[in-house]
Amino acid sequence: MGLIHENVWVEGIPLQRLLTLEIVHKPNEHGRAALTAAGEIPVLKRFMERETDRLIAIKARVQNQEVVLFRGYITQIRVDTNGGYGELSAELADSSCLLDVRRQNKTYQNLAKSYGEILNDAYNGTGKVVVNVSDQPIGAFILQMDETNWEFSQRMASRFNVPVFSSLVAEKPLVSFGVPQGKKAIELSTAAIRYLADNGRFREVTENDMTAGHTATAQDFSGLQVDSYDYAYLGDKVCVNGKEYYVRTIHAKLIDGLMHMSYELTGRQGFVAPLVRNNHCAGRVLTAQVKAVKRDTIQAFFFQIDPAYDSSSTTWFPYSTAYSSSDGSGWYVMPEVGDFVRILCPSNHEEEAFAASAVNTSPPASTRNKSFRAPGGKELLLTDDGISMICNHQNIFIDLSQDNGIGIVSSQPVHISSDKCVQIEAEEKVQITADKQILLQCGNSHVKLTEKQITFGGESVIVGE
Repeated sequence: MGLIHENVWVEGIPLQRLLTLEIVHKPNEHGRAALTAAGEIPVLKRFMERETDRLIAIKARVQNQEVVLFRGYITQIRVDTNGGYGELSAELADSSCLLDVRRQNKTYQNLAKSYGEILNDAYNGTGKVVVNVSDQPIGAFILQMDETNWEFSQRMASRFNVPVFSSLVAEKPLVSFGVPQGKKAIELSTAAIRYLADNGRFREVTENDMTAGHTATAQDFSGLQVDSYDYAYLGDKVCVNGKEYYVRTIHAKLIDGLMHMSYELTGRQGFVAPLVRNNHCAGRVLTAQVKAVKRDTIQAFFFQIDPAYDSSSTTWFPYSTAYSSSDGSGWYVMPEVGDFVRILCPSNHEEEAFAASAVNTSPPASTRNKSFRAPGGKELLLTDDGISMICNHQNIFIDLSQDNGIGIVSSQPVHISSDKCVQIEAEEKVQITADKQILLQCGNSHVKLTEKQITFGGESVIVGE
């Protein structure tokens, strides 16, 4: 369809006459428009001060039908005055730019969810994503870290080596994950064709940025550039000289009253996007709360990032220990449910994240004291004065002190047993005291001491020898 100046207009800006118009659109980029227009100075100034956040539409009439060429929001605006004449210059981005404003943090731990599901979760009603590749479960932990939803969408799509496509005409953000599902092929009339091939880009991407299971050929990085008066959208299927292609880039410009279109065309597989890695997560250390423990792994709630824990989580993080060996020996202590741990991301692959070093939320008063404590209150305490092994505070414990020696306290029986011998020796004295009874026994012989009497027993009792 050919477009002439008189049949193109702008809705949402109080202009009197459209002077210039340019529209550019590429994969992985917002569609953009730039225009200048004449208008009354007070009206243009009032619009610039108060109403630049409204949705703007650029439309055309073709064969008695109204066609939307572009919808979006103003990103830059300027009003120039010359006497009584006012000229407005504006740059616009399509509605997908709303996804590219606020940086967000969020975790995705339900590994059965698909990429389409997590992206629509991320959008949370502010837009929609349509997956045009074979969607699949995420399969591994995903961390959105300091990324806008637009950047996050690009990174997720790159795992399939495809770009994202914004809609040039949607009122709310509409993002296609891969080439949009087009309508029937548009016949492009053109006189000049330029054939293109980017072999350097082909080698760079295929050597470094292809995901497992995906391939590309040099032909995917080639195409042709054509000029036409027919208007098409990004990803549209078009016919040129009887062959089918897809629109890879658009550059439309109003020249001498006519809209001139310059297209870069390619085959269906010619939309290869390099893998984007999560550089924002590399080296990050996050605090999380343990929600479940299984063998040497944990499930974690990233309370600093997520508003609530996703109980459908199927992600288990390995828990790192100070030392352990393959035979199970070493110093390996798992945290308990409710404990706080650190989650480390060692690289730009968030799926490599692991848990380590629980965070003590109630540290002791003295930082010189070192404590090793189990959930039931069992504790090994090392202080400047000595060592305490505590089974039940104030009731069952052993104290080893530099000043006071060894103390054993128990509210329950104390049992000492040996297959060989037990030797008690002191240079000064051995003192045994009891409130009710002391019993010494060897075979059938015994000595029993009570509060009121001493009893001896044996085959023979010798006193005073």
